[in-house]
Amino acid sequence: MGYFLKEAGLAAAVLLCGAASVNAQQAATPTQSVAVKGYKNASPWFKAESQHFIVFSNTSNADVTQLLKNLEKLDHVLRIYTKDFQAGAVSQQKMTLYYHDRIGGFNDAVSGQPEEAVGLYNSCAGGVQGYGVHLERIAGLNNEQLATSTLNNSLSYAFEAYARHFLYRYTDIRTPSSYIDGFAQYFSTIRFSDNQMSIGRVPPSVARYVYFVDKGRSHRLTYQDIFEPKEAKDPASSDEPAVRLEYQAKSWLLAHYMLSSNDNLPRRDKYLNLVHQEVPAGKALDEAFELKGADIGDTMWRYRLKGIQVLQLEMPDLPSAQPSFTSLPESSTDFLLADAGLRSCPDAKTGQALLRTVSQHPGGVPNNDTARLTVGRAHVDWGKAEDALPHLADAARKDASSHEAAYLLGLANLRLAAQRKDAEAAPYLEAAATQLARARVLNPRSPEAAYAAHQLGLRAAGPPDKQTLEAAVAAWRYGHEVNTYARSAALSYAYLGRSAEADNALTVLAHNARDPEMAKWAKAWQARLGAGVTRADLAAEMRREPAQRGAFKEWTVAGENLMQTVEYNAGIEDMGKYLETMRLSNPMSEKTHFVAPSKK
Repeated sequence: MGYFLKEAGLAAAVLLCGAASVNAQQAATPTQSVAVKGYKNASPWFKAESQHFIVFSNTSNADVTQLLKNLEKLDHVLRIYTKDFQAGAVSQQKMTLYYHDRIGGFNDAVSGQPEEAVGLYNSCAGGVQGYGVHLERIAGLNNEQLATSTLNNSLSYAFEAYARHFLYRYTDIRTPSSYIDGFAQYFSTIRFSDNQMSIGRVPPSVARYVYFVDKGRSHRLTYQDIFEPKEAKDPASSDEPAVRLEYQAKSWLLAHYMLSSNDNLPRRDKYLNLVHQEVPAGKALDEAFELKGADIGDTMWRYRLKGIQVLQLEMPDLPSAQPSFTSLPESSTDFLLADAGLRSCPDAKTGQALLRTVSQHPGGVPNNDTARLTVGRAHVDWGKAEDALPHLADAARKDASSHEAAYLLGLANLRLAAQRKDAEAAPYLEAAATQLARARVLNPRSPEAAYAAHQLGLRAAGPPDKQTLEAAVAAWRYGHEVNTYARSAALSYAYLGRSAEADNALTVLAHNARDPEMAKWAKAWQARLGAGVTRADLAAEMRREPAQRGAFKEWTVAGENLMQTVEYNAGIEDMGKYLETMRLSNPMSEKTHFVAPSKK
């Protein structure tokens, strides 16, 4: 398959050469620019915005300021470490996050969360957003504290979730899953001052699990299990907490080995490129690092025993977040959270419930943009598109700069056109074209508007034109983590005769084992393109409406809570063995057995 490492660059290696004294003078904290709009009856939720993020939260301005300061620095460093693998658009629209003040706060917006969930990135054609949980106050750090301060859980889980999502959003890396999750674990413990960073610290749950195993507990996984999980048994989502933790520990250690030295970074690049070219992960590791499968465990054991190196580096160019804050009216609270749910591409039952929630809200639709747009979106997606038009038209009149209102008006008219034929559909198609063109002018980096423009173009009779095909390409460029966009882009590339790009898009989909349905489709179409297909076949597949797809979800779980469960289960097991031994050593004792439930 295609060679996806752009160049043998050493951006990260150069970065690692910059280690400096931890006693360097701390840079002055720059003044933050804060703008606040107030309401007499304000919602507990507010909006904050920085260079790359939009955050909705019910915590405090101070909490979100610290979160954004750190996320902007992390984003900067991740771009350095992935420079040679970046795909799609380097500059995308801002990432939207919902930052809740308690665990379980995002239950109403998304479904299917695992136990101990503390973070999520949710990607689908309806939108991309992240969810996080504020567990403890995030404090600023000076240079002397970077490598020794207790790791803050709020920050660690937020960093883990964003680092994982960053690979999906800005690169073509979809396999091995162990690298993606190890990368996320590795960057979960990075810490920043104003002008330095420390990197390479051991995540607390990993440290506790390794200590637990070192005391004589049995291993649950081999490195072969890490590289090539058995079908339908991804260890990252195992029902057994011990399996999940061992997967995290082994994945983190491999990532640390690859990322923490100048010698290994180029080998990491070779390893990932080989995997992208269909070389099995174990064999690719052997070729890139000269590590044979039977030797990996011993090599990693020796690497850990010699001491995990923590680097502290001068980073004079670290960005400083300058967040602006906007308060929201109290009447928008219910609609804000419903809007998050609607954007998550819910199932039909959840979608219908959200429609009822917002359309039957006590007191009607409040006089604010959040409410109007949410009600409009609910009707477009799950109700009658004509019922959305008054709300969306009102929102567009009150804010002519709202690309969201223009996009939803375009989508509503597209839905109405789909319900009609020929002449009856024409005025709706014309209105959809006008509104979607306006939405793309107001926000040229909107993947949702580009994808809707692609769908609009496919409504025309005859072969799709270049503008329609380029709209699909633009959608994937600006929404690189959304598999639905990748599917349309792959078909459009093929139709345009750009076979290498079509093959790369299909390879990205085929490598994503965590979306098996789309991976299966991509592999089938790789075979079909290899055998030869007509443009008519490609156009027919573009116009084929796939079954309703849910979102691609990347969950982050509280590793320390998982470790508590592992320790509890081990204690129960030990107690049972002890009592059984006592019974067997005393034949006169009653034949009773100790049975206790294990935590899952």
